[in-house]
Amino acid sequence: MLTLASFIIVFVVFYQKRSLEHINKLKDSENLYQKKLLEATVEVTEREREKIAANVHDDVGLSLNLLKLNGSKIKKHKDNAEKVEEFVDANSVLIEETYQLIRSIANDLVPSTLSKLGFLKEISILCRRISKSSNININLISDEKDLQLDKKKEIHLYRLCKEILNNIIKHANSNHIEVSVVRINNKLLIDILHNGQGIDNNQIKDLINQNKGIGLKSIFSRAQLTGSIVNYYVNSNESKVTIETPIT
Repeated sequence: MLTLASFIIVFVVFYQKRSLEHINKLKDSENLYQKKLLEATVEVTEREREKIAANVHDDVGLSLNLLKLNGSKIKKHKDNAEKVEEFVDANSVLIEETYQLIRSIANDLVPSTLSKLGFLKEISILCRRISKSSNININLISDEKDLQLDKKKEIHLYRLCKEILNNIIKHANSNHIEVSVVRINNKLLIDILHNGQGIDNNQIKDLINQNKGIGLKSIFSRAQLTGSIVNYYVNSNESKVTIETPIT
């Protein structure tokens, strides 16, 4: 009896020790995951700033330099009406091109239809744009008519959906995508189904912990900004990404 009792005590202690080690490993893994997401949030923000800076410097900067150069030429040839007219015409073209560049940069920051017509309309436009420019058939299904979201949340949620769709297009090898948007009480539920190669939540965490999948990091960092819960599912027939976002 004493031997049996000792064996039971040793077994319980060993089991508790193993359980504690397992819990600590899970906590370490989760802490690492959260750390990677935080780093990704900063990384995504910096990448977007760099992109804007590059567009302004390379495109707008070039146009402004050409305008300045043509201004000097106009001054130099002020007595030659034909030359002056030529440079004025060139500047008019440059001004129009610069305007379009600035408009494009501004639209990349906040899509015009998003600020005017709202999240659902902009998602609808994005789906049509993808269908027209690729061999992917993408459908939007929603009965929401008066969906109103906080503007900041609207922007981040739109970019979150755009990043998910972009990842599917790049990596899933699918030719059909279905986007469903429905509001249930104080939550907005977005389901993105596709018939391509999917990925599940465990694979997502592994990739992020291994510093892989920049697009995935961007998705989950944006999810944090909107308070959204993103889940990935895979079955034999289709793959699905769900986004659950609290709304007021």
